[in-house]
Amino acid sequence: MQSPALDRVVQELAQELDGSSRTPLYEQLELRLRQLIEAGVLAAGSALPPEPELAERLGVSRQTVNQALTNLARRGTVTRRRRVGTFVAPPFVEQPLDGLYSFLRTLLAQGRLPEMRLLGYRITVDERASPFLTSDVHGLVFELSRLRLVDGDPFVVETLYLPADCGESLPLDRLEHEVVYDLLRETCGLDVTHADETLRPVVLEQPEASLLGLSLGEPAFLVERRGYAGAAPVELRRSVIRGDRYRFRVRLEGHTLTTPPA
Repeated sequence: MQSPALDRVVQELAQELDGSSRTPLYEQLELRLRQLIEAGVLAAGSALPPEPELAERLGVSRQTVNQALTNLARRGTVTRRRRVGTFVAPPFVEQPLDGLYSFLRTLLAQGRLPEMRLLGYRITVDERASPFLTSDVHGLVFELSRLRLVDGDPFVVETLYLPADCGESLPLDRLEHEVVYDLLRETCGLDVTHADETLRPVVLEQPEASLLGLSLGEPAFLVERRGYAGAAPVELRRSVIRGDRYRFRVRLEGHTLTTPPA
């Protein structure tokens, strides 16, 4: 059953859409819905009417409604759940890039609810992690895979490689509520002082798409980090982050343009 507030919104939308305008109806609908969501008129988590019902009440085609909602989903403004419906998305998780950061601390600082599900762990040989962490292509490393959730929604599929002896001593039951770097310092005496990190856009493939509850080919970020304790390499991390609910922010300062190294 829909709320009276949502009924009023739909009625107003039906009056505002202008079929004689040069702007296509789906663009008008997309813009107006985005404005209502950004203004808080449609709150995060609110369910929108099913597409056939919304199209009928607005007096437009179902294709118009589908195109508007598809564009909003691509922007991360709404989320679409198969056989469930379309919902107003929570605010973006925004990650500042002004220093060595912790995803867990970022979420807590923004008032979000973080969770973690352990997918598996093992001692293994990895073609990238082994030479980086052990200086031996056949060196053993500790591999930890986990699914990180935000406000109950799957958000990040993460694979973490650590020195084998340190990884085996980690208290895995504390990973859900504590920062890995804090546990490394406490358990292994390793203080991660700095890291090199790269970020690039990718499209989701299996198994990450299934774990995140999204479709193959949807946008994501691939973040790869190499962490060091002083000069010693101690961490290789690969994170696949859903691209519709996450964004990065960096502050740029200076009065002159910097020149990248040759």
